[in-house]
Amino acid sequence: MSNNGRSTLFGLLGDPVSHSLSPFIMNRAFDALNLDAVYVAFGVEPRLLSPSLAGLVSLGVDGLNVTFPYKEEVLYHVHAISAEVEVIQAVNTVAVYEGEMNGFNTDAQGTAIALETFTDTQMESARVFIFGAGGSARAAAYGLLERGVERITFGTRSLERGEMAIDRFQYAFPEQTVDFVVLGGAGGVAARRDAIRRANIVINATPVGMEGRPEDALVEDPAWIQPGQTFFDFVYHHGRTAFLETARRGGATTLGGMALLVAQASESFRIWTDQGFDVKEMAEAVELFSRPEAPEGGRSH
Repeated sequence: MSNNGRSTLFGLLGDPVSHSLSPFIMNRAFDALNLDAVYVAFGVEPRLLSPSLAGLVSLGVDGLNVTFPYKEEVLYHVHAISAEVEVIQAVNTVAVYEGEMNGFNTDAQGTAIALETFTDTQMESARVFIFGAGGSARAAAYGLLERGVERITFGTRSLERGEMAIDRFQYAFPEQTVDFVVLGGAGGVAARRDAIRRANIVINATPVGMEGRPEDALVEDPAWIQPGQTFFDFVYHHGRTAFLETARRGGATTLGGMALLVAQASESFRIWTDQGFDVKEMAEAVELFSRPEAPEGGRSH
Protein backbone atom coordinates (compact mmCIF):
# COMPACT_ATOMS: atom_id res chain seq x y z
CA MET A 1 0.00 0.00 0.00
CA SER A 2 1.61 3.24 -1.11
CA ASN A 3 -0.85 5.58 0.63
CA ASN A 4 -0.29 8.34 -1.89
CA GLY A 5 -2.61 10.90 -3.45
CA ARG A 6 -4.13 8.20 -5.66
CA SER A 7 -5.00 5.79 -2.84
CA THR A 8 -8.61 4.60 -2.71
CA LEU A 9 -10.37 5.63 0.51
CA PHE A 10 -12.68 3.46 2.60
CA GLY A 11 -13.89 3.96 6.15
CA LEU A 12 -16.06 3.17 9.14
CA LEU A 13 -18.88 5.46 10.27
CA GLY A 14 -20.18 5.24 13.84
CA ASP A 15 -20.23 6.73 17.31
CA PRO A 16 -18.01 5.74 19.05
CA VAL A 17 -15.41 4.05 16.82
CA SER A 18 -12.28 4.30 18.98
CA HIS A 19 -12.57 0.62 19.98
CA SER A 20 -12.93 -0.62 16.40
CA LEU A 21 -10.72 -3.33 14.95
CA SER A 22 -12.06 -2.81 11.43
CA PRO A 23 -9.17 -0.52 10.35
CA PHE A 24 -6.69 -3.25 11.27
CA ILE A 25 -8.67 -5.90 9.36
CA MET A 26 -9.23 -3.91 6.19
CA ASN A 27 -5.78 -2.34 5.96
CA ARG A 28 -4.16 -5.74 6.55
CA ALA A 29 -6.28 -7.19 3.72
CA PHE A 30 -5.39 -4.30 1.39
CA ASP A 31 -1.69 -4.82 2.15
CA ALA A 32 -1.87 -8.58 1.61
CA LEU A 33 -3.38 -8.07 -1.85
CA ASN A 34 -1.14 -5.11 -2.73
CA LEU A 35 -4.11 -2.81 -3.17
CA ASP A 36 -3.43 0.94 -3.08
CA ALA A 37 -6.18 1.69 -0.55
CA VAL A 38 -6.59 2.90 3.02
CA TYR A 39 -9.36 2.41 5.60
CA VAL A 40 -10.05 5.01 8.30
CA ALA A 41 -12.48 5.12 11.26
CA PHE A 42 -14.71 8.22 11.28
CA GLY A 43 -16.40 9.02 14.58
CA VAL A 44 -19.49 11.08 13.72
CA GLU A 45 -22.01 12.68 16.09
CA PRO A 46 -25.69 12.02 15.27
CA ARG A 47 -26.38 15.63 14.29
CA LEU A 48 -23.55 15.48 11.74
CA LEU A 49 -24.44 12.17 10.06
CA SER A 50 -26.10 13.60 6.96
CA PRO A 51 -23.45 16.23 6.13
CA SER A 52 -20.68 13.73 6.93
CA LEU A 53 -22.03 11.22 4.42
CA ALA A 54 -22.37 13.91 1.76
CA GLY A 55 -18.90 15.23 2.51
CA LEU A 56 -17.23 11.82 2.34
CA VAL A 57 -18.85 11.07 -1.01
CA SER A 58 -17.78 14.48 -2.31
CA LEU A 59 -14.22 13.77 -1.18
CA GLY A 60 -14.19 10.54 -3.17
CA VAL A 61 -14.67 7.77 -0.60
CA ASP A 62 -15.34 4.47 -2.40
CA GLY A 63 -16.95 2.56 0.44
CA LEU A 64 -18.02 2.70 4.06
CA ASN A 65 -18.91 0.34 6.85
CA VAL A 66 -21.66 1.57 9.16
CA THR A 67 -21.83 0.59 12.81
CA PHE A 68 -23.75 1.49 15.97
CA PRO A 69 -25.90 3.57 16.11
CA TYR A 70 -26.43 4.35 12.40
CA LYS A 71 -27.30 1.09 10.63
CA GLU A 72 -30.99 1.90 10.40
CA GLU A 73 -30.65 5.64 9.84
CA VAL A 74 -28.21 5.31 6.93
CA LEU A 75 -30.94 3.45 5.05
CA TYR A 76 -32.61 6.81 4.44
CA HIS A 77 -29.47 8.35 2.92
CA VAL A 78 -28.48 5.75 0.31
CA HIS A 79 -29.64 5.87 -3.30
CA ALA A 80 -30.17 2.13 -3.84
CA ILE A 81 -30.40 -0.95 -1.64
CA SER A 82 -29.73 -4.66 -2.05
CA ALA A 83 -32.30 -7.43 -1.68
CA GLU A 84 -31.32 -8.25 1.90
CA VAL A 85 -31.55 -4.60 2.98
CA GLU A 86 -35.08 -4.44 1.59
CA VAL A 87 -36.06 -7.03 4.20
CA ILE A 88 -33.66 -6.21 7.04
CA GLN A 89 -34.17 -2.43 6.82
CA ALA A 90 -30.63 -1.74 8.02
CA VAL A 91 -27.35 -1.00 6.22
CA ASN A 92 -23.85 -1.86 7.41
CA THR A 93 -21.95 -1.50 4.12
CA VAL A 94 -22.02 1.28 1.54
CA ALA A 95 -20.42 1.12 -1.90
CA VAL A 96 -20.17 4.37 -3.84
CA TYR A 97 -20.63 4.16 -7.61
CA GLU A 98 -20.41 7.35 -9.68
CA GLY A 99 -21.21 9.49 -6.68
CA GLU A 100 -24.23 7.46 -5.51
CA MET A 101 -24.36 5.38 -2.32
CA ASN A 102 -25.55 1.78 -2.56
CA GLY A 103 -26.54 0.04 0.67
CA PHE A 104 -25.82 -3.59 1.61
CA ASN A 105 -25.93 -5.65 4.78
CA THR A 106 -23.03 -8.06 5.19
CA ASP A 107 -24.00 -8.95 8.77
CA ALA A 108 -26.52 -11.33 7.17
CA GLN A 109 -24.00 -13.47 5.28
CA GLY A 110 -21.45 -12.82 8.02
CA THR A 111 -23.60 -14.55 10.65
CA ALA A 112 -23.89 -17.69 8.56
CA ILE A 113 -20.24 -17.63 7.47
CA ALA A 114 -19.08 -17.30 11.10
CA LEU A 115 -21.13 -20.30 12.19
CA GLU A 116 -19.93 -22.34 9.21
CA THR A 117 -16.28 -21.37 9.67
CA PHE A 118 -15.85 -21.60 13.42
CA THR A 119 -18.38 -24.24 14.51
CA ASP A 120 -19.95 -27.48 13.30
CA THR A 121 -23.43 -26.06 13.76
CA GLN A 122 -26.08 -27.50 11.46
CA MET A 123 -28.21 -24.65 10.10
CA GLU A 124 -30.59 -26.42 7.76
CA SER A 125 -33.89 -27.07 9.57
CA ALA A 126 -32.54 -25.53 12.79
CA ARG A 127 -34.63 -23.51 15.24
CA VAL A 128 -33.08 -20.15 16.15
CA PHE A 129 -33.80 -17.79 19.03
CA ILE A 130 -32.40 -14.25 18.76
CA PHE A 131 -32.27 -11.80 21.65
CA GLY A 132 -33.18 -8.46 20.11
CA ALA A 133 -35.08 -7.24 17.06
CA GLY A 134 -32.87 -4.39 15.84
CA GLY A 135 -30.76 -4.20 12.71
CA SER A 136 -28.18 -6.79 13.81
CA ALA A 137 -30.88 -9.25 14.89
CA ARG A 138 -32.77 -8.88 11.62
CA ALA A 139 -29.57 -9.31 9.62
CA ALA A 140 -28.79 -12.54 11.47
CA ALA A 141 -32.29 -13.80 10.80
CA TYR A 142 -32.00 -13.09 7.08
CA GLY A 143 -28.64 -14.84 6.72
CA LEU A 144 -29.84 -17.93 8.58
CA LEU A 145 -33.17 -18.12 6.76
CA GLU A 146 -31.20 -18.12 3.51
CA ARG A 147 -29.26 -21.10 4.88
CA GLY A 148 -32.52 -22.99 5.43
CA VAL A 149 -33.26 -22.72 9.14
CA GLU A 150 -36.74 -23.89 10.02
CA ARG A 151 -37.72 -21.18 12.49
CA ILE A 152 -36.55 -17.78 13.71
CA THR A 153 -37.91 -16.40 16.98
CA PHE A 154 -37.04 -12.85 18.05
CA GLY A 155 -37.04 -12.00 21.75
CA THR A 156 -38.36 -8.44 22.00
CA ARG A 157 -39.23 -5.91 24.67
CA SER A 158 -42.68 -5.14 23.30
CA LEU A 159 -45.47 -6.42 21.08
CA GLU A 160 -45.03 -3.50 18.68
CA ARG A 161 -41.30 -4.13 18.26
CA GLY A 162 -41.91 -7.79 17.56
CA GLU A 163 -44.58 -7.12 14.94
CA MET A 164 -42.30 -4.65 13.16
CA ALA A 165 -39.43 -7.14 13.15
CA ILE A 166 -41.29 -10.06 11.55
CA ASP A 167 -43.45 -8.25 8.99
CA ARG A 168 -41.10 -8.30 5.98
CA PHE A 169 -39.64 -11.71 6.85
CA GLN A 170 -42.98 -13.48 6.68
CA TYR A 171 -43.43 -12.15 3.15
CA ALA A 172 -39.85 -12.88 2.02
CA PHE A 173 -39.65 -16.39 3.53
CA PRO A 174 -43.20 -17.81 3.39
CA GLU A 175 -42.07 -21.45 3.72
CA GLN A 176 -40.28 -20.83 7.03
CA THR A 177 -41.60 -19.67 10.40
CA VAL A 178 -40.67 -16.24 11.75
CA ASP A 179 -42.24 -15.16 15.04
CA PHE A 180 -41.42 -13.40 18.30
CA VAL A 181 -41.88 -13.59 22.05
CA VAL A 182 -42.20 -10.62 24.39
CA LEU A 183 -39.62 -10.89 27.16
CA GLY A 184 -40.89 -8.15 29.44
CA GLY A 185 -43.53 -8.33 32.14
CA ALA A 186 -44.38 -11.00 34.64
CA GLY A 187 -43.88 -13.89 32.21
CA GLY A 188 -40.58 -12.65 30.79
CA VAL A 189 -38.29 -15.10 32.56
CA ALA A 190 -40.41 -18.12 31.63
CA ALA A 191 -40.65 -16.90 28.03
CA ARG A 192 -36.87 -16.62 27.82
CA ARG A 193 -36.32 -20.04 29.36
CA ASP A 194 -38.77 -21.78 27.05
CA ALA A 195 -37.50 -20.02 23.90
CA ILE A 196 -33.91 -21.00 24.73
CA ARG A 197 -34.80 -24.61 25.46
CA ARG A 198 -36.60 -24.95 22.10
CA ALA A 199 -33.71 -23.53 20.04
CA ASN A 200 -30.73 -25.17 18.38
CA ILE A 201 -28.99 -21.80 17.95
CA VAL A 202 -29.26 -18.90 20.43
CA ILE A 203 -27.91 -15.46 19.45
CA ASN A 204 -27.39 -12.31 21.49
CA ALA A 205 -27.86 -9.41 19.03
CA THR A 206 -28.42 -6.80 21.76
CA PRO A 207 -25.90 -4.41 23.35
CA VAL A 208 -25.92 -6.46 26.58
CA GLY A 209 -22.31 -7.20 27.44
CA MET A 210 -20.82 -4.20 25.64
CA GLU A 211 -18.26 -2.11 27.49
CA GLY A 212 -19.95 0.33 29.84
CA ARG A 213 -23.26 -1.53 29.88
CA PRO A 214 -24.52 -3.78 32.68
CA GLU A 215 -24.19 -7.52 32.13
CA ASP A 216 -27.89 -8.30 32.39
CA ALA A 217 -28.58 -11.99 32.80
CA LEU A 218 -30.05 -13.01 29.46
CA VAL A 219 -29.66 -16.63 30.52
CA GLU A 220 -30.17 -16.94 34.26
CA ASP A 221 -29.56 -20.65 34.76
CA PRO A 222 -27.24 -23.12 32.99
CA ALA A 223 -30.04 -25.67 33.43
CA TRP A 224 -31.87 -23.85 30.60
CA ILE A 225 -29.12 -25.01 28.23
CA GLN A 226 -28.64 -28.35 26.53
CA PRO A 227 -25.48 -29.91 25.07
CA GLY A 228 -25.62 -29.63 21.29
CA GLN A 229 -26.91 -26.07 21.30
CA THR A 230 -24.82 -23.22 19.87
CA PHE A 231 -24.70 -19.83 21.61
CA PHE A 232 -23.41 -16.91 19.51
CA ASP A 233 -22.77 -13.52 21.13
CA PHE A 234 -22.35 -10.59 18.73
CA VAL A 235 -20.50 -8.61 21.42
CA TYR A 236 -16.77 -8.99 21.13
CA HIS A 237 -14.03 -8.61 23.73
CA HIS A 238 -11.38 -10.76 25.35
CA GLY A 239 -12.67 -13.43 27.63
CA ARG A 240 -16.26 -14.61 27.68
CA THR A 241 -19.34 -12.50 28.21
CA ALA A 242 -21.73 -13.64 30.94
CA PHE A 243 -24.00 -14.91 28.14
CA LEU A 244 -21.29 -17.21 26.75
CA GLU A 245 -19.95 -18.23 30.14
CA THR A 246 -23.38 -19.46 31.23
CA ALA A 247 -23.76 -21.29 27.91
CA ARG A 248 -20.37 -22.97 28.36
CA ARG A 249 -21.34 -24.11 31.85
CA GLY A 250 -24.49 -25.61 30.37
CA GLY A 251 -22.50 -27.63 27.84
CA ALA A 252 -23.25 -25.59 24.69
CA THR A 253 -20.91 -24.67 21.86
CA THR A 254 -20.02 -20.97 22.15
CA LEU A 255 -18.94 -18.36 19.61
CA GLY A 256 -17.95 -14.75 20.30
CA GLY A 257 -18.45 -11.58 18.31
CA MET A 258 -14.94 -11.54 16.86
CA ALA A 259 -16.12 -14.26 14.46
CA LEU A 260 -18.91 -12.04 13.15
CA LEU A 261 -16.63 -9.01 12.98
CA VAL A 262 -14.21 -10.79 10.65
CA ALA A 263 -16.83 -12.69 8.64
CA GLN A 264 -18.93 -9.65 7.81
CA ALA A 265 -15.75 -7.70 7.01
CA SER A 266 -14.80 -10.33 4.45
CA GLU A 267 -18.10 -9.77 2.67
CA SER A 268 -17.75 -5.97 2.72
CA PHE A 269 -14.24 -6.35 1.33
CA ARG A 270 -15.59 -8.56 -1.46
CA ILE A 271 -18.26 -6.00 -2.39
CA TRP A 272 -15.63 -3.25 -2.66
CA THR A 273 -12.79 -5.14 -4.34
CA ASP A 274 -14.24 -8.35 -5.87
CA GLN A 275 -11.61 -10.19 -3.84
CA GLY A 276 -11.79 -12.08 -0.56
CA PHE A 277 -9.54 -12.97 2.36
CA ASP A 278 -9.19 -16.02 4.59
CA VAL A 279 -11.58 -15.55 7.52
CA LYS A 280 -9.83 -17.95 9.91
CA GLU A 281 -6.40 -16.49 9.19
CA MET A 282 -7.70 -12.96 9.70
CA ALA A 283 -9.42 -13.90 12.96
CA GLU A 284 -6.11 -15.24 14.29
CA ALA A 285 -4.33 -12.04 13.26
CA VAL A 286 -6.97 -9.86 14.92
CA GLU A 287 -6.74 -11.88 18.12
CA LEU A 288 -2.96 -11.42 18.25
CA PHE A 289 -3.21 -7.73 17.40
CA SER A 290 -5.81 -6.96 20.05
CA ARG A 291 -4.56 -9.21 22.86
CA PRO A 292 -2.25 -6.68 24.59
CA GLU A 293 -5.04 -4.13 24.91
CA ALA A 294 -7.25 -3.81 27.97
CA PRO A 295 -10.55 -5.68 27.53
CA GLU A 296 -13.01 -3.55 25.60
CA GLY A 297 -16.36 -4.63 24.31
CA GLY A 298 -17.86 -3.66 20.99
CA ARG A 299 -20.31 -4.96 18.43
CA SER A 300 -20.25 -5.76 14.73
CA HIS A 301 -17.44 -3.44 13.66
